[in-house]
Amino acid sequence: MNIFLKIKNALKNSNKSYIELKHHRKKSDDIYSLAILQSLLVGYPYLPLNGGALRPVCIAYILNEIIINQRQHILEFGSGISTIIMARLLKKNGLNARIVTVEHNEAWANNLKTYLKNEDLLQFVEVVRVDLKEITTSMGAVHWYDYKALSMAIKEMTFDLIIIDGPPANTSKLKHSRLPALERFAPNFKADFCLVLDDVHRKGEQDLVAFYKGKNKNVSYEIISETLGVFRTTNKFNPIPIHY
Repeated sequence: MNIFLKIKNALKNSNKSYIELKHHRKKSDDIYSLAILQSLLVGYPYLPLNGGALRPVCIAYILNEIIINQRQHILEFGSGISTIIMARLLKKNGLNARIVTVEHNEAWANNLKTYLKNEDLLQFVEVVRVDLKEITTSMGAVHWYDYKALSMAIKEMTFDLIIIDGPPANTSKLKHSRLPALERFAPNFKADFCLVLDDVHRKGEQDLVAFYKGKNKNVSYEIISETLGVFRTTNKFNPIPIHY
């Protein structure tokens, strides 16, 4: 066999092994995180943890952030299973905190309210249901939450934990749909804040990360388990649930 072909095949196999290793590492992160989430899953109504939900390691990171760094004012773009688990944490641990979660899908927003009501969790969560509308950004027009309606809903509230997992941004056409959360809501972030952006393995979210880092030199950034990007203004206590 030609020596160059051997090298090419060796590199190909090496790259394949590396990708498989990263995939298995993510799996192990989620398996471990599911174990530490059991106190908020066992004994409660079943939650459909599917591919659309935040990964268990991401949820565990956020819960640790709330506890360890005492986050009290939480803004979430894209309601989900994470909303319910966060609310369970606030109730179970007797925390003085509140969640504002923004959702465009009316059917899911109603389902979420039912889940929260059945577990007596609505005292911890305000569900803001707004439609998606075209909005102009520095990266072009995107479909994002109705800015006027959302601004009216949150008014002058400020937040120390911001979670960006919506709206949908999983196609090339939608890839920058989450940008307005970074461009327009900076005045609503407290001086000491943590901002988490899901799906940073995707090209669209990587563009958003580059944009935000370029505009905010004083904000640190790290990636958790390859898919969760975390910005923060101060480094207090590390909430990472697993570290190799």
